[in-house]
Amino acid sequence: MTETSPLSIDGADHTAALERALEQKTALLHEVDHRVKNNLQLIASLLLLQTRRTADPGAREALRGMLERVNAVATVHRRLFQNEDVQRFDVSEFVRDLVGDMVGATGREDLRAHLDLEPVAVSAARAAPLALVLSEVVGNAVRHAFPDGQGGDIHVTVGRDDSQVRIEITDNGVGRAPGCADGFGSTVIQLLCRQLKATCLTEDAEPGVRVKVFLPLNGGG
Repeated sequence: MTETSPLSIDGADHTAALERALEQKTALLHEVDHRVKNNLQLIASLLLLQTRRTADPGAREALRGMLERVNAVATVHRRLFQNEDVQRFDVSEFVRDLVGDMVGATGREDLRAHLDLEPVAVSAARAAPLALVLSEVVGNAVRHAFPDGQGGDIHVTVGRDDSQVRIEITDNGVGRAPGCADGFGSTVIQLLCRQLKATCLTEDAEPGVRVKVFLPLNGGG
C-alpha cells in the first residue's frame, strides 16, 4: 500500500484553496460587472426620458451630450469585461463601436464613416477618460459638421507612432464657425487630456475640421 506524504496533502489542499479563492473572486467580479452595467443603463434611461420631456432646445442638447458620455463609459465597461485581460483596453475596438453607434443613432444615410484602425491597447485605468475625449470629438463631428440636407464623411484613424497613440478624426463638413467660443465639450476635452498627459490639436481640414489626439503609451495613470 502506497502512503501519501503529508507534503502532497498540503500541496493539494493549497491548490484547492487557491481554486476556491479564484472562483469566489470571479463570481464577485461578475456581480460587480452586472451591477455597474445595470446602474449605467438606469442613468442612460433617465437621461433619455428627461431629454424627450424637455422642450428647451439648449437643455435638450446638453442632456444629449450627457447621454453620449454615459454611453461612452458604458461601452468602455462592456469592452473591458469582454476581454480576457481586464487590465488592457483596445482603443480601436472601442472606436469602431463608438463611431458605429453615433452615426447609426442619427438615422441619416448621407453620413458615411471610414475607419482605419490599427490594434492599440492602453491601460484600463486610462480607458474612461480617453473614451470621453473621443466621444466629445466624434460627437461634435456628427452633430455639428453636417446640417440637415448636407451629408458627408467622417474619417477616423488609430495608429501607433513610436511611444504614443495617434488618433485622427476628420470630417468634410461646414468647418468651424468664425469666432466661435469654446463650449463645455472643449473644456471637458482639455481637462481630460491634461489628466491623460495627452495632446489634442484642432485644425481646418479645408473643408471641414481635423482633430488629432496624441496619447503617450506610458504615463498619465
